[in-house]
Amino acid sequence: MIVNADLDSRSVKFKLIQGARSQGESCGKLFRKSSLVSYKSAFILAAALSCIGASAFAECDEAQENSVGKTVAARASAAVSKAVAVEGKQMVNLSTCESVGGGYTADFKYNFLGAGGLYWAEGSVKISKAGEVDLRLRRLSPNLSEASNKAGVKLAAN
Repeated sequence: MIVNADLDSRSVKFKLIQGARSQGESCGKLFRKSSLVSYKSAFILAAALSCIGASAFAECDEAQENSVGKTVAARASAAVSKAVAVEGKQMVNLSTCESVGGGYTADFKYNFLGAGGLYWAEGSVKISKAGEVDLRLRRLSPNLSEASNKAGVKLAAN
């Protein structure tokens, strides 16, 4: 059966080519027209999908980054203060920040000065449109990890 199907499809292609030749078109023009249509369709589909994706995820602008950074600093400070008191300057480095459906998502590194020196924590934050904050710490500096173990507090989801 498969051989017959192949032969039938070949004979159909042969008839199409013969029909095109009888109308004065070359085989190359016939195939170029059909492939050109498929390229146009693929291009239009790709452009449409990229527009949809762009509206769903957009990078934060400077004001949004400042707002997200301040939120991260406040929430991370509250979280790490269970193990180490934040005594000095704090710094938040956002590696990613995206505006998603009226809210924000970001990956960050939070640095701060505490009693034993410089500490850091890496994590992610999701801020909903309603202002709900979900901050998760993933990695801790060795000294912060040691301090959290001594305090009996689990800060990171390792």
